[in-house]
Amino acid sequence: MMNIFAIGTSLLLVLNSYNGLAQLKKVTVLGSSTAAGTGASVPDSSWVGKLRLSFSKNPSDGKDTIVNNRAVGGYVTYKSLPTGYSHPADRPDPDSNANVTYVLNDLPRADVVIINYPTNDIVSGYSAKEMMDNLRLMYQQFTQNGIRCYITTTQPRNLSDDQRTILRQLVDSIQLNFGIYSINFWDDIAQSDGTIKPEVNSGDGTHVNDLGHRLLFQRVQAKNILSGLGEGSLPVTIKNWNAILEHNSVKLTWSTALEEPNTFFEIQRSINGRDFQTLYQRVSNNGNGNYSWIDVSPSNGKNFYRLKITEAEKTSYSRIIPIINDVKQLITSLYVDGSQLYVQLNSNRDKPVALAILNFSGAIVKQQSVNFNSANTTIKIPVSELAAGNYFLRVITSNGFSAVERFVRMK
Repeated sequence: MMNIFAIGTSLLLVLNSYNGLAQLKKVTVLGSSTAAGTGASVPDSSWVGKLRLSFSKNPSDGKDTIVNNRAVGGYVTYKSLPTGYSHPADRPDPDSNANVTYVLNDLPRADVVIINYPTNDIVSGYSAKEMMDNLRLMYQQFTQNGIRCYITTTQPRNLSDDQRTILRQLVDSIQLNFGIYSINFWDDIAQSDGTIKPEVNSGDGTHVNDLGHRLLFQRVQAKNILSGLGEGSLPVTIKNWNAILEHNSVKLTWSTALEEPNTFFEIQRSINGRDFQTLYQRVSNNGNGNYSWIDVSPSNGKNFYRLKITEAEKTSYSRIIPIINDVKQLITSLYVDGSQLYVQLNSNRDKPVALAILNFSGAIVKQQSVNFNSANTTIKIPVSELAAGNYFLRVITSNGFSAVERFVRMK
């Protein structure tokens, strides 16, 4: 007969082991050479190495928090996009050992992801827009799967004047787009002309030395990236966030779930997709709610709308909805929400209309005809069967008007 004391001791050890695993946190880093540690004299002097040491309260086993560094020198943002992502032919394939899909499948799953791509996209000749599109796609993939995601800004590098200007502009774009989930990797190490400060230059004009890595680590440390994890508070869920152009006004609606008391909503608008200003503010209904507001004076031409959601110690943003306020424009809005593509057409156009979705190579992957009428100006097209990637929507009216707009399908 087994000793009862031995059974009790074994059970206690199992429970203690389970509790230890339950408290374990995991941070995964995606990025290029700076995150991989280039420029630091030893791995522990890199910003990721310092982060790992700061979480290792028990140096004998380092089990307080796992830091999984998947950064690889020379990588660009395309390398970390989801496996199977449809990208332009002249762009690199995602790396299944260092991308979104890897993180989502890696167990135990990461609590926090830090994405650090300082300069390689711009040096490779990619546009600032495609770099931002890639960062937004990764951010949305992680946050939609319950993983907190931080995006570092670009960093200074001794490049041409034009390239340094783009890198500096991207600092603002990243901070505006990701708010409190951006980490400023520019100010402490950059000179006014966008080159690296001599005292932090490792010698190659690209990477920072030990001092520079320490300054970057301090920026990450100041974010307190594990704060609030596991405390049971969930971010408010935004559902049915929509914008519709109606008679030169834009009607914006949204509904919520999991609202915390005194959640604060702001409707923000931009004319360039980067610089937003608040048009409308309101406090939540202290529960699940339905909300709406009408922008009676949208700008002529392009308008971009988003929700800024402020909760206790948390700020987040909805996806951005584009609206084109132009009677000559056939497609006035186009965006993907979940498994649906939302298309809004100008209500003055003839009907019916033929719709076709084309992949990046120009091949038609889906098409249909709809009977469009002014009472129902928004068309929903299921896109759940499409792989993640870039696509184009082509619209042709019965009297020969046509338009083509690009959209991104995310998984």
